[in-house]
Amino acid sequence: MNYMPLAAGAVWSVLGELQTILAVVFGLGMVIFFHELGHFAVAKWCNVHVERFSIGIGPIIWSHQRGETEYALSVLPLGGYVKMLGQDDMDPNQMTSSEIAENPRSYSSKTVPQRMAIISAGVLMNVATGFLFFAIGYWNGVLEPAPVVGGVRAGFPAWEAGLRAGDRVTAVNDEPIRSFVDLQEAILLSSGDLKINVDRGGKALPNPIVLTPVKASPGRSIGVIPAVTTEIGQIDDPVRIADAGMAIEKASEAFLPGDRIVGLQPQGEPDADGKQIPEQPVRLIADLRRVLATYADREMVYLVERKSADGKPTVVRIRVPRQPVRKLGFWMAMGPIRAIQSNSPAAQAGLKVGDTIRAVDGLKPGEDIDPLSLPVYFGRKGGQTVTVMYSRATSGGTVEGQCELVPNADLPGWMESPDSSTSPLTIPSIGLGYQVQNYIAKILPGSEVEKLGGLSQLTKITKIELLHREPGTGKPDAWGNAETPVELPLAAGENATAEEAEPNWAWAFDQLQRAPGRKLVLHFEDGKTTGTRTLQELELEDDWFLWVRGFNPEIWENERVLLRAQSLPEALTLGLATTRKVAFSIYRSLRKMVGREVDMESLSGPVGIAKIAYKVAERGFVELLVFLGILSINLAILNFLPIPILDGGHMVFLLWEGITRRKPSITVINWAHAAGMVFLLSLLVFVMWIDFFVSGN
Repeated sequence: MNYMPLAAGAVWSVLGELQTILAVVFGLGMVIFFHELGHFAVAKWCNVHVERFSIGIGPIIWSHQRGETEYALSVLPLGGYVKMLGQDDMDPNQMTSSEIAENPRSYSSKTVPQRMAIISAGVLMNVATGFLFFAIGYWNGVLEPAPVVGGVRAGFPAWEAGLRAGDRVTAVNDEPIRSFVDLQEAILLSSGDLKINVDRGGKALPNPIVLTPVKASPGRSIGVIPAVTTEIGQIDDPVRIADAGMAIEKASEAFLPGDRIVGLQPQGEPDADGKQIPEQPVRLIADLRRVLATYADREMVYLVERKSADGKPTVVRIRVPRQPVRKLGFWMAMGPIRAIQSNSPAAQAGLKVGDTIRAVDGLKPGEDIDPLSLPVYFGRKGGQTVTVMYSRATSGGTVEGQCELVPNADLPGWMESPDSSTSPLTIPSIGLGYQVQNYIAKILPGSEVEKLGGLSQLTKITKIELLHREPGTGKPDAWGNAETPVELPLAAGENATAEEAEPNWAWAFDQLQRAPGRKLVLHFEDGKTTGTRTLQELELEDDWFLWVRGFNPEIWENERVLLRAQSLPEALTLGLATTRKVAFSIYRSLRKMVGREVDMESLSGPVGIAKIAYKVAERGFVELLVFLGILSINLAILNFLPIPILDGGHMVFLLWEGITRRKPSITVINWAHAAGMVFLLSLLVFVMWIDFFVSGN
């Protein structure tokens, strides 16, 4: 075997990582350098003796004396400093020393306006360089996440208001939205209702969508995620493209990094009109999800655009079988409605949150039909009238009701999977989300569960374990390492709300569908005893199929939009607008943190910042430049907060001196510097704790 290509590939990989690391170190160093350069330049202009110019703090690892100034690199890259005669944060006594003040080149001998200019120069330099970073970035073109909805969390305001995957947000409260980052900031930093303008299918909706964000981590949220494309990224291990045991693994040929799915061709019998189903174009995962959910019961040919050896794109047809649902041998009990979309068929029929569906066209959930299959049932009834029986709790007791509704024909069932153990299961075609209880309503005759015994009606499932059947032989599945046991808890936590007290069984059911190579261990209780039952093999449904066919959800490239100025004035205008927007966003973020409207855990320390910078640098130099612009504005604003030791604290003392015509006493300065040092060290410890123990950095 020729190992030279492998060795060369490893060398290039290491060199690429080293180049990225050096770019990050250089970029972060430049942000600090420009800040200190501002202090240094104005100090020199004011004829102040600068003793040391240091990038980094702590012990010096390199220095060079040039003229009267020592230029140094210090061991901790957490900042920098310009040490001037008469101004030393580590020795605040210099600020009030009359002996030093007699030296005409000392900092303390200068007028208040001169000292204000020196102190504010670092902040102004960061604002200026941040503006230039933005302008240069937009001149070259910046790729940012597109303001396109990739998914909507069931029960959240966006879902209830009717936002859909694939919608493009164009404005929030009349402010233009250029990227998903703009959208996130507009939501996070807002107050009150949001008026959202949306393009759907290339056309603007006639009226804006009005909704009220809810409190979530790290702040206000409407429950949307960014869009991803159908292009497979350049991942290191192609084995991770397909999850073990899923339909994609059984495709006619393997999917490869760089492949882009451009269409789907449903196979099988003609449709109800006797016509062959045409090719369905797809560009986003939202498109892929909709088509696969609509034709889940059909084998599918994926039309894949792939670059050939000569670099030209070719279209490859890859056949993928259906993905049958794994059945457990029992049905769970129907739970209440948890969410309803406005203006949906469910809302128009008079259904309300808290109602419980008792029958659908005479079929009772839990007795005649699996509650989990209701999304599929309604999806197949698109355009037809469905009769729904329901119960409703009132002050006078429980009442029964009946209504008729017509499901939307263009929204198939099980297109939206619960994303947490408390998320409702949605019926997209009628705009309703409901809970499936985690206790058994019916044991299916002849099932493995019936043969094992021990489980019966009203038995509560408290946890599911997914275990590999033959440890040591498993390929990676949806859970990553197939050898590691996976637990799906279905019991409420200590601080659970009323809704969380009974987690949604639909979430666990959806999760276990994605790991067909694992056996199930059911943990249960029936009010008297607790126990477990192990299901080695699960039977497959005959007429119920998943839209998920086994792609690893982490392989897809994000949908991005190129923001590029067409002229130098436009680049400068965009740079100025972005500087203003970032500064205002930081101010609002700080205000909301003080008001506990944004979680403190959203902060990042040195490790978190370096990690973000590395990820950004991997995407390209321009993206790193824009990130450094954001970091520069952050440094400018945070450094000008009225905290002793920081520039803002020095400015407070100078304002006091300018107003009272006398310097603060040495006692006040010493106490203020001590308090400032304690605060900054505490903040550093806190953000480092977030980096290592909260964010996983």
